[in-house]
Amino acid sequence: MNAEPVLCLQVNEETQLRLLEERHAEAFLALIERNRAQLQAWIAVDAYAGPVEVLRAYLRQRLLQFVDGEGYHLGIWHKDALVGLLDYRLNQREPTAELGYWLDTLQQGKGLVTQACRIMVRHAFEEHQVQKVEISCAADNLRSRAIPERLGFTLEGTLQRAGWLRDRYVDAVWYGLLVSEWQEHRIR
Repeated sequence: MNAEPVLCLQVNEETQLRLLEERHAEAFLALIERNRAQLQAWIAVDAYAGPVEVLRAYLRQRLLQFVDGEGYHLGIWHKDALVGLLDYRLNQREPTAELGYWLDTLQQGKGLVTQACRIMVRHAFEEHQVQKVEISCAADNLRSRAIPERLGFTLEGTLQRAGWLRDRYVDAVWYGLLVSEWQEHRIR
């Protein structure tokens, strides 16, 4: 088996974004388990609640989306340890890219997600020639909201009761960054 990642983007000297593959299922499940309480507060992904076989099937499905050009499910690797996720979804009809992310609680506050998103914003505009990058999250998730705000995204709106999360409705906020804004402000 080839140990080299299919896709790898350098974030900084110690951090990379690597395509998550089926062979990473156990490490990914361990990361989910360590962060289950935080994830359940903000993320509704059924595969995260299942056994490793369910997670492996989920990663296989996301690999097919990669093959189809619909985006990437990237692990955030810091010092060669899987510490988080950056989801990159492409909509080639629009053309836009959407970013989603979460990070191990022990790694938060170090700027890893901000740096990773900066790399993916540049990747979206330069490699995929999208016109806009979007980020949405729960309105109450202030840590998640801080990422697009740091990167110069515009708050485009709030959708009340956007979804049901475990035991409550949550409002969602939507942020966007146009290619012209990125070029003008050189958010790199």
